[in-house]
Order: sequence, then structure tokens, then C-alpha cells
Amino acid sequence: LLDSDGVEFVCSMNSMLVANFTTGSQLGGGQLDRANDTMPASSTVVETVSINFEDFSESFLTCATCLCSFDSNRRKPKLLSCAHTVCTICLDAIAELPQSLESGSFRCPICRETIPLPRGGVPALPPSFLVNQLIDLMNNRRRDLIPKCSTHVSEELLFCETCDRVFCPCCSVETNECQNHTVVPFSIAIKRMSEIMLYKANQCVKTLHRAGENVKKELQLLEESGERVARDIDSSFLELNLAIERRRLELLAKVRAIQQAKHQVLKDQLSIIESEKIKIERQCVEFQSELNVRNITRRIGALNEKLDSSLSLVEPRENSFIRYDSEDACLERRSTMERLIGSYGAITVSKTFPLLCQAEVGLVQVVNLRCGVRLTTVDYEGRNRVTGGDPVQAWLTCLEPRNDGTVGAQQPPPSRHCPVEVVDQDDGTYDLIYTPTAAGRYSLAVTIFGRPIKNSPLCLDVALHNNPLWQYDGRDESEPSSALFQPVRVGCGPDGRLFVLDTGHNRIKVIAADGQCKEQFGGPALDGHSAVGLHVGSERLLTLNWRSKLVTEWTLDGQAVKSFTFSEFVEPVDLAVDSRQRVVVLDTGAMKVFVFDHDDKPLFSFPLEAASSACATSVTTTSDDHILIGGTDVRVYDDDGRFQRSFVPVLGGESAGYVVAGLAVDRRGLILATICGRRSAYVAVFDQQGTLVNKIDSHNSRLRRPSGICVKQGTADVDHGGDSFACSACLSSFSTCCCCCCFVADLGNNCVKMYHAL
Repeated sequence: LLDSDGVEFVCSMNSMLVANFTTGSQLGGGQLDRANDTMPASSTVVETVSINFEDFSESFLTCATCLCSFDSNRRKPKLLSCAHTVCTICLDAIAELPQSLESGSFRCPICRETIPLPRGGVPALPPSFLVNQLIDLMNNRRRDLIPKCSTHVSEELLFCETCDRVFCPCCSVETNECQNHTVVPFSIAIKRMSEIMLYKANQCVKTLHRAGENVKKELQLLEESGERVARDIDSSFLELNLAIERRRLELLAKVRAIQQAKHQVLKDQLSIIESEKIKIERQCVEFQSELNVRNITRRIGALNEKLDSSLSLVEPRENSFIRYDSEDACLERRSTMERLIGSYGAITVSKTFPLLCQAEVGLVQVVNLRCGVRLTTVDYEGRNRVTGGDPVQAWLTCLEPRNDGTVGAQQPPPSRHCPVEVVDQDDGTYDLIYTPTAAGRYSLAVTIFGRPIKNSPLCLDVALHNNPLWQYDGRDESEPSSALFQPVRVGCGPDGRLFVLDTGHNRIKVIAADGQCKEQFGGPALDGHSAVGLHVGSERLLTLNWRSKLVTEWTLDGQAVKSFTFSEFVEPVDLAVDSRQRVVVLDTGAMKVFVFDHDDKPLFSFPLEAASSACATSVTTTSDDHILIGGTDVRVYDDDGRFQRSFVPVLGGESAGYVVAGLAVDRRGLILATICGRRSAYVAVFDQQGTLVNKIDSHNSRLRRPSGICVKQGTADVDHGGDSFACSACLSSFSTCCCCCCFVADLGNNCVKMYHAL
């Protein structure tokens, strides 16, 4: 609605519509028709239809009799039965006419229809609700300025939302650039921007209000925390004061006991002296009347003896010396105590700002694996924190679990909440360690001081399949012969190097910690394409050749040291070394297991059952020197070769045709076995009782014929680029990483693959 000054008013009413109209095609109506000459027809233009305020007020808000505007006081609008509206002043004047008083009615001043006068007079006539609403609306109207073109004063400026440009549809030459753009009147654009500004301002106010509430809450928590710490300090030092008071009372009691003991000794001595003194005085009185010289002489001799004996009573049998050593004698002890008291108790504060702290998710997120998130804390200014001690809390929730088929029916149903272990690295970082029991989408909420960090909650996608983190086949190296051919065994050295028994090339390849082959070596002990056994120790490695029946000792640098054989060897297929450096050799031809000491002297042997010896393929030892034999089952013997138990290392539903091709035991006693079947091949992880803990299916890089397997603890990983070893599962530092990693020699694919086992 426009007044005479070009001010627009937006109204809303029940029975009359005064609104803006939009069109999505061409400009239309009145002045905008001329814009079609300068603007493309495809432009989107918003058109407004306006009504002059004075015309509207004269037509709807003015009494037709007196031509005065209606108001809510003296000139109240009254609705007549003929539907016309007249003010109360005019109706009072008409009602006071003699003919109106006589007839009890009056004629409408507009249409001359007879209107009965109610019993209460003019005030009893019904008010015109529509006019009253219009009056209220106009009193609360909003004024929006409509900018005009300085040249064409009758033309309203337009605004291109795409170009963010204001122009006149008549004089602007830039309108052709706004083809296919959204164009609205500039007044509408101002109105929209004002609404957006108000909306953003309200958002800012709400945000600031929430910020104020958070600060007030933190102030309250600070007050409560200070009071709680003060109570803890009082309680702690009260205990310390009680301990000091107990010591003080002990010393006082000891002084009193010593004083009483000394006092009793001196009192006893004093009593003896007094009794002797009285006795001598009595004898002196009695002998004053003695006339016998002999008796007197005898008494004098007795007194001389008593005088000599009384000399022992001259000195006190006890002394009065009691001293409390608090100065010179206990100066060092006192300074130590003062130093201990000075360091007793500590006040820990933190400048960590949770809103800027972020958590980094580990690359490996697989069901039943030890996974991790690394939390890095920073202060308010964005500087990394270098100390720990923050109250970090984390909650892992399963949002959308998927079918967990990795461990068969033995595994209980997955829980919705998984425990999270927070490990403080004392350098401003924290490791959040967890083991998801089901595949699916998880939410990890992380808080510090009860406040969420920047990217909390984190959305985690836990995979169902355990795929290799790294693999090596040697094909990328310069020489064609560098590729692996029939790798049957693999072992990890103490320095992180990986030793691969490449039987097809009669050699051992050494893969350095950066994932590249740095050296290789061979010798007569590896000839004949018949080397089948490999053990890598802390200072030496052993190989076994089934054709020559030789067990050969090598240095870790590839120098052959010595070899030995045994007359009872028939077809030795694998070897292992226990913690006592005893060499255990599995011989399927002789259906025995031979045990030799560290000097290669035979100690004992024990037979295998015919059913199990026919398929026995691998042997390993545990930390307590138990011997494990793998075949169609896993058989456990003690360190003296006595059978203990056995278990079948297959999942439910699998039939015959499988064999355990390799065995390894990690430092926690978990048993890892490479299993070859007719339909599938995988790596299974068991506990010491033979219960399946995890299965490595290698879904994206299938195992064809896995054979040897070894376990690497600690720096258990390589990055996904395959360039260097680094734990990408739990993100822990190499010194604190507890991940169990295994290397598998895949004979069918002629490569070595690495997996996270737990």
C-alpha cells in the first residue's frame, strides 16, 4: 500500500486482499511493460501491485456522511443493517431528530433505507468489525521506502539477485547481462535483506544467550570445583595432621615411659640409701654404750666394709638425660621432611579449550580389532598442549549394526555400547582405544570437562572384512628374479626386518622396516627348492631343508654358522624354537616330533597319531614351551611331549578338506593359524582353549594358499601407502602400541601380506 509520499504499507485482512503478486516469466503491468524492451523475456521478475494510501483511507476508513476519518474514540464506526458504516457522531445527530424520536427509527444517510433504532440507542448499534480491523492495521502499519530512479522518477529500481546489482529498467544498459537471472524490485530486495538481517541478528542473540548460559554454568561448576578441591585438600592435610599428631603423641608417650622407668630406678636407689642410713644410725646409737673393745673393733671393720660398698651408691644408677633431636642431629631428616611436605599434594589446572580440540580416526576400523582414535588437545589460542591430565571421556554407540558373520555362532550378540579406554600420553594427546564387536555405523562422543570437542560426535564405519594393510611380492623391483616364487615361511626379526623363505628361488629375502627389500642371501642349505622351515630369533635364524634333512643356523646378516642332521629324520617339514632355545622338528615321514637342545644334541622325541601325522604341516611353541602341532586339527603337547588337548580350528558348517598350514602364538597366548580349505582360505585367531576369537577373511585380496605366519607386536603396522611401518589402527605411539599384527606367506599368490589380527 502506498501513500502520497511513495511509502508502501503491507496489509492483511479477512475479506479484502491487498498483497504482492509474483510472476515467473515476463515483466508485466504498467511501468514494467517498458522493461520488456531492455530485458530478456526469460528473466525471472517479481512484480508488486500497490494501492495509494490516501485513496484507500478515503474509500474504506472515512465516514461517507461527515467525510471524517473513523477512529476508536469519538468517531467509532457503526455497522447498519443495510451494510453501510457511519460514525457515531453522525448517528447521534440523526437519532436526535424529532421524526427519529417519534418513529423509533431513522433513515440511512447513504441509501435512505429505514433502520430501526435499538432500545439502547446509537451505542447499542453493532460496531463495524472490518473497519475496526483496518484501523488497527493501519495504526500498526510498516513503512518501506521504495527507491526511484533519479532520471525516471516514476520508475522503481530493480535488483538482480544473481549479479547483486541495482538498475533502472529504462535507462540501464546492463540489463542484458541479467539474462536467466532472478530480478526483483529493489524495495522487495531491501525488505528481504532486512528480514535476513533480523533473522541473523536473532540467531546471534540466541547464540550469545546460550554462550552466556554456558559461561554462567561454567562459573557455577568452577565454584563447585573449587569447594570440592578445598574439601579434598582439607581432608588430605587432616590425615597428614593426624599422622603428625599420632607421631607427637607417640614421642610424648615414649618420653613419659622413659621418664617413669628412670624415676623408678632412682627411687629404688634412694630407698636403699635411706634404709642403709637408718640402719647405720641405729647401730651407732646401740654401740655408744658398748664397753667391749673386741666388739667395737669388729663393728669398725664391718663399717669399713659398708663404707667401701656404699661408694657404689654415691653415683645415681640412672641419669636424667632425655633429649629430643630436632635441630642438628635431625637437620637432614627435617629438611627431607620439609621437602616432602612442600611437594605433598598438587593443584592441577588445564588450559585446554575443548571447542578447538579434534580427534583423528585410525585408518583401520574392523570388527573384533583393536581400533583407536587420536585426540589432540589445544588451548584457547590454538597452540598444542604438551601436558596431559585432562578429564577426557568417550562413549562409543552402535547406530546401525550390520550382520556380523566374522566369528560364526560362537560369538554372543553385539552390544550397543562398547567400552572405550582413554590412554593419556602425557604430551597433550590421548588415545581412545576400543574393540567393536559388530560391523556397522558407530558414533563416538568425546568430551573434555564435560564439553564436546570440535568434531564430536565422530561417525565411524566399522568394516566387516579384514583386508591386508600391506603386501609385498617383489615385482616392482628392477630384476625379474626379484619377484617371490613359492614363499612358504616368514619370520620377524628383533629390529623390525621381515625374513621371507623364498623356496622357489632357494633364498631368503630380507624386507626392511620401510617395506623395501634391502638384501637377500642363500646357500647350499637352501638348494633343491626344498627349504620348508624357518625360525627367526633375537640373534640367529634357523632353516630346515626336507630333502637334505639339514637344520642350518644363520646369523641375521645371512652368514651360515653350522648345520646338523639326525639319523632318524625321514621327511622333516617344519621347525620351531622354544624359550629355552630347544629346537623342535616336525617329521611327518617318521610320524614323530624331535626335540634338540641348544647344542643340537637330541633330547627326546614323541610319536604322533597316525591319523594326525598324515596331515601334520606345522609346529610352533608357546611362551611356556608347550608344543603345538597343526594339521587337520591343532594338538597341544607339554614341554616334555605329553599330549594335553586338541581342538578343531574351523568355523561351524565347514566340512573336511581343510588343513592348518601355519601356526604362530602372540605374547598374550593367542594362537594364529593359516587355514587352507577346498572353498576358502583364511587366518583364524583362537584363545588358549581353542575358542575362535577372530577371523581374517581378506575379502578384497583373497588368500589362495596361505602357509607360513608370524606375529609382530608393538610397531605392528605399515601405512596404506606401503612406504613405512606405522600403527594405523589404534594410532598409539610405537612404544605403547599393543596391536597384534601378523604377516602371512601366501604361496598361491606368491606374496607376503600383513593384517591386524587383534
